[in-house]
Amino acid sequence: MLAKVMRLMIVTLFTLAIILPLLVFTGSAAAAITSTGPGASFPLSNANGQAAEKLELTCQYPVLSSNVGLTYSYNINISYTGASGSKVFDLKAVVPEGFAYAITPGYGEGQEIAAIRLDGSRGYPETVKLLVRPYAWKVPVPGEYPIVFEAASGDLKASIELKAIVTASYDLKMTTPDGRLNTEATAGQASSFTIVVANNGTADLEKVEVSCPSGNRPGGWTVTCKPEKLDLLKAQETKEVQVSVKPAEKTIAGDYIITIQAQPESKNAYASLQIRTTVLTPTIWGWVGVGIVILVVVALAIIFIRFGRR
Repeated sequence: MLAKVMRLMIVTLFTLAIILPLLVFTGSAAAAITSTGPGASFPLSNANGQAAEKLELTCQYPVLSSNVGLTYSYNINISYTGASGSKVFDLKAVVPEGFAYAITPGYGEGQEIAAIRLDGSRGYPETVKLLVRPYAWKVPVPGEYPIVFEAASGDLKASIELKAIVTASYDLKMTTPDGRLNTEATAGQASSFTIVVANNGTADLEKVEVSCPSGNRPGGWTVTCKPEKLDLLKAQETKEVQVSVKPAEKTIAGDYIITIQAQPESKNAYASLQIRTTVLTPTIWGWVGVGIVILVVVALAIIFIRFGRR
C-alpha cells in the first residue's frame, strides 16, 4: 500500500514539473499579445527586447480628378514607430510619362524636399505634400494615371498607390489667319474672307456647325459658311472655313457687325467671332454722284454768269 502511494506521488510531481512551465509560458505570451479587432497591430519585440520598426503611409484622398493642365495635390501621412532615436527616409514618386512631380512639407509654402527625418517615439505622423502635374508642352489624354509614392531608409520601406484622373476639357475658338477682325464689302455684291476654327480642348468634337444666324447680321444681308458643318474636329486641330458676305443692295455705306458662331452637336463647347464689315457703295453710284456734283456746279456757274451781267 505504501509503495502505491509513493508511486502516485512520484507521478504527480513529474506531471507538475512538465505542466507548470507550459502554463507560465502561455500566460506570458497572452499578456504580450493583445488585439483590438479587425486590422489590429501586434507589438512585436526583437532579440534585444525593443519594439520592431514600423513604417506606414496613408492618404485620405488617394484618387483625385481634374481637368488637364491642373496640378494634383496629395497629402501623405508618414508614420514611423518602434526604434529609439530618429531616422532619415528618402522620398520619391513614380509618375506616368509626361508628368512631373515635387515633394514639399505638408504645411506652409516650403522648398522641395527629397528626404525627411522621423522620430520613432514621436507618436503621430508627419505630413508631406506630393504635387503631380503634366508638362505644359504635352497634353495628356483623358483617362486614369497610376502614381506610386515611396519612403525608404535602408531595408525599411513603404509605398502607397495613388491615382490621377484626367477629365476632358472642351475649348472651341475662332479667329482669322492674320488676326484681322474686319473686312470690306460692296452693297449688293458678295465678298469673302477666311476664318479658322480651332479645337483647343483635349477631346474630339463632332459635327461642328459654323453659321451666322439672322439675329447675328443686319436685315437683308446674306452670310454663308463653307463648309457649314465640320464632321470631326480633333483635339488641338484647326480647320479653315470660307465666309461669304453679301450686304443688301440699299445698304448705306458704313460699318456693320456680323457674328459668326460655331458649336458641336453635343453642345459642350461654343465659340463666336465678331467681324466688322465696312460697306462701300457700288462704283456706278459713285460716278452718278460725281455727275450730279458736276451738273450742280455747271448750273450755278450759268446762273451766276446770267444774273451777273444784269
